[in-house]
Amino acid sequence: MLRIAIVGVGWAGTRHVEALRELGRKIALDCIVDNDADFLKSQAEELGIRKTYTDYHDALADPDVDAVSICLPHNLHCPVALAAAAAKKHILCEKPMALTVEEATRMIDVAESNGVKLYVAENVPYAPMSKFLREIVRSGRYIGELTFARMVAGFQAQQYGYPGRRAWLSTLEIGGTGTWMLHGIHSMAQLRFIFGEVDTVYMQEHKAGSFQRADLEGTMSGLFTLESGVHVSVVQTCETRLSHNLGGYTIHGDQGNVRASWNAVEVFSSTQDTRQAPELLSYPEDALSDYAQEMEAFADYVAGVSVGPTTGRSERRSLAIVEAGYESAQTGRPIHLKSRFGDLG
Repeated sequence: MLRIAIVGVGWAGTRHVEALRELGRKIALDCIVDNDADFLKSQAEELGIRKTYTDYHDALADPDVDAVSICLPHNLHCPVALAAAAAKKHILCEKPMALTVEEATRMIDVAESNGVKLYVAENVPYAPMSKFLREIVRSGRYIGELTFARMVAGFQAQQYGYPGRRAWLSTLEIGGTGTWMLHGIHSMAQLRFIFGEVDTVYMQEHKAGSFQRADLEGTMSGLFTLESGVHVSVVQTCETRLSHNLGGYTIHGDQGNVRASWNAVEVFSSTQDTRQAPELLSYPEDALSDYAQEMEAFADYVAGVSVGPTTGRSERRSLAIVEAGYESAQTGRPIHLKSRFGDLG
């Protein structure tokens, strides 16, 4: 059993505790860590956990701890991961793994030089929707050869922000970000998992008159060119009302089309009468939640059993797309990822 310390027991850290208990194998929760002593005490009582620390350095010095799960504000991911690697602890880091590709590269290099594994707690690729669409694109089932795709994701929040302890998520001074980083990092991990790697990013930014955050993006939209040469239209928004199934993916091929939301998928076949309604399919159910699956993938990665979809090297690519999107919107130019960031591996 891999013994893990969860560093930060807010929303994400609590999900990690729940996922470990759901999994019930391969990883044992050793302790939880939070620098807010009163909050830590109440969380420990609520979650039924006896062993706690208020300083993550104490967890890193604990010989009973094999790994750490970093569930802290994003600007702390890199320094805590570097300290964990130096202490020879394996690392599971919440998304985004860092705020820049440069930080992510430091994390990867230091982890590898210390002989520890770095994995990212990015749950979206483990979702039934992601796995179903990945299989469709790779097999050509329903669509034939992929020719074009569209992704729309987000929600409406005229006053973009979070309450209480989660306020940092949208407060730039303490590691918060706009929707392109905070939510777009999920979308980019999923998009890469479904379609493959991105070659070029061309994005623009928009703010509606009703959007009240002048310092953050309301909508990021643009066009990606995949390494395969296929184009994907992308929209990530927090100012738009996306009713019913208007968010999600529309995937086009030379044999048919698929429209997918989080709950179901519609299939439009080339042999189908255009007057007929599309075929409505449900995603196969998994025995474990997305969060429990990512925990098991981390344990298997550390054990050398398998390499899951959200390693540090993989999610550095997702981060590169987000960083390139911001740069493209600022400069008005497309960003070629390899030219900008070099070989991301």
